[in-house]
Amino acid sequence: AGKVFSNRLETVFKGIGKREFQFQFTMMPKSENEANIAKNIVETFRFFAAPSFEGPPDSSRVFIVPATFDIEYFYQGGRNNFLNRISTCVLETCNVSFGGERVQFFKPLGKGAPPVETSIELQFKELELITRRKINEGF
Repeated sequence: AGKVFSNRLETVFKGIGKREFQFQFTMMPKSENEANIAKNIVETFRFFAAPSFEGPPDSSRVFIVPATFDIEYFYQGGRNNFLNRISTCVLETCNVSFGGERVQFFKPLGKGAPPVETSIELQFKELELITRRKINEGF
C-alpha cells in the first residue's frame, strides 16, 4: 500500500504547521506628503489586523474576524515566479516603531510632528496547509 509502520516514535509523522511570513519595512519620508503616506500605510495595516464587534461594541460579544491578505511578489510589472506564492493569510502581528535609533521628528504639521523614520514589522500566517499539490502550483 506504500505505507510503512514503525514503532520508533522519532519517525512518526504528526502533521505540519501553517507557514508564516515576516516582512520588515522602513519608511523615511522626505516631504509632508510622504509623511502622510507612511502614516496611512501604518494605520491601514493596524486597522485590518484587528477584529471588530458585530452590533454595538458596548453590548456585543460577537467578533468579526480580521481581514485576510493575498500577498504577491512582483518584478517590473509582473508576478515574480522565482519566489514561492503565498496563500491567503491573516496578519498576526503588526509592530510599529517611530524615529529610528535616535528618535527624531520633523517640524510640527497640523496634526503633530511626523517622525523622521517609521519601521513596520508584519507577520502573516497562511490559512491553509500547503501540500505537494499546492507546491506544484507554485506555493
